[in-house]
Amino acid sequence: MLLAASQLQAQYITGNVIDGTDRGFLEKVWVVNLSNQDSSMTNERGYFKVKAVRGDSLYFFRPSFIAKKLVVGKDTHILTDIYLDARMLPRFDVYGEAIVIPFRAGNQSTMRGLSDRPAGPGKIYKGVSGNDGLSPGFTIDGPISYFMKSERQKREYARKLAFLARQEDYLRLIQSDSVMQTLKKEFRLSDQDMDDLIIEFNLANRDHQFLDMDYEGVERLLINFLESRTRYRLAPQEYKK
Repeated sequence: MLLAASQLQAQYITGNVIDGTDRGFLEKVWVVNLSNQDSSMTNERGYFKVKAVRGDSLYFFRPSFIAKKLVVGKDTHILTDIYLDARMLPRFDVYGEAIVIPFRAGNQSTMRGLSDRPAGPGKIYKGVSGNDGLSPGFTIDGPISYFMKSERQKREYARKLAFLARQEDYLRLIQSDSVMQTLKKEFRLSDQDMDDLIIEFNLANRDHQFLDMDYEGVERLLINFLESRTRYRLAPQEYKK
């Protein structure tokens, strides 16, 4: 019995994940065992617990950080770190055509905004460059990684996820095979008819795109739309009868 209990306990691996740059604990890091698909998300102390045995591969992932894979060894508690993408790129200031990289403690820029407007990552604002000629220039504030293609793609992906989240009930209805089959039967539509009408339905509602609309509201709109379209389609046939 003692041996069985020891083997059961050994099936779990615990650990803490820290930021490789400032050595602080990292929360909301997904830890996935690629061997058995068990997973855990770190808490505010960077702590996780997953089912694993020696030889399993653990995958550590958090958006905007470099993913990491680690093979489980004999230790049952792991302390590991992950790093931000482009962490080695310094902050930078642009004055006209000149790029100034200030090297000081923490690699923080000594430049101050040349207007009262708030600055921040990716903000560009007009100002006077710090050269003797006082030639016009502009400033780009924030880390250089903000402008990298990978960072732009991450921001675009995040915006897309947020948009889809606001369409959740619409997508749940429109992607339900059982609902579509019921509507096709009720309105006597072929697969092609339904596809064409759904496209027309989306175009007719493109001004709001069903954002933040609840399931019942989308369903009511769709049924009213199908009734209006099929009524006109069936009218000539009913007239002939």
